Amino acid sequence: MLTNTKPGLLVLLLLVFAVNYVETALVTPSQTQSAVSARAYDDADLVSRIERLSTFEFHDHTPTWAVELYSVAYFIFLPCVGVALLIALARRKEFAPFRVLCLAVAADYALSLPAFLLFPVPERWAYPESNAVLLSDLLSPKWIEAIRRISALNNSFPSTHVSLAVIVIGVCWLYAVRFRVSATALCFAVILSTFALGIHWMADIIAGALVGLLSVTIAWRFTDRREGRELTGELA
Repeated sequence: MLTNTKPGLLVLLLLVFAVNYVETALVTPSQTQSAVSARAYDDADLVSRIERLSTFEFHDHTPTWAVELYSVAYFIFLPCVGVALLIALARRKEFAPFRVLCLAVAADYALSLPAFLLFPVPERWAYPESNAVLLSDLLSPKWIEAIRRISALNNSFPSTHVSLAVIVIGVCWLYAVRFRVSATALCFAVILSTFALGIHWMADIIAGALVGLLSVTIAWRFTDRREGRELTGELA
């Protein structure tokens, strides 16, 4: 099975990203005529009615230095920390941490995909009534264009950035990774940036955090049971 070896788990991650790429390509053509589809607009209206406390009336007045920091956090911190953690766990003799990380990422996508398909919520900046702007565009539209092929405009709920950040934090502390404090600080910056840049709604962030926690729990319990069965088999 793919979950029994490190190369197999890497293949599993590649499959997850491949499916995500295909799903993004399939749902993106519907956005060619309008920034937000009618169904997604209705979902955004529902989310905005629930979330009344946050206002983005003067969002475009955010200082340039803050826009730069938020953009770096959102687009650079997470992939860098994620790859660093993957490498660090791959170099360990212990197999469980690497398995938990990879399975958690796979579980995260499996849990998020139904919401992407059944409850398509556009990113906050794409819903005019929110008054938000995509702050990274004030620097360059290339920031968002770089990830758009793997992040559909209407795949906002739950936030994958948040769920993956929570997975990284959870795995780091679960297995006492040496750079866990730094990774936690960077991941919290990522979570903050999803809101500050005008990309995600609070509902996206809360749901993303819950999905991330659930994904780590599922991966950890699966690994714990699998290792228990393997140990029992060896003793027998």
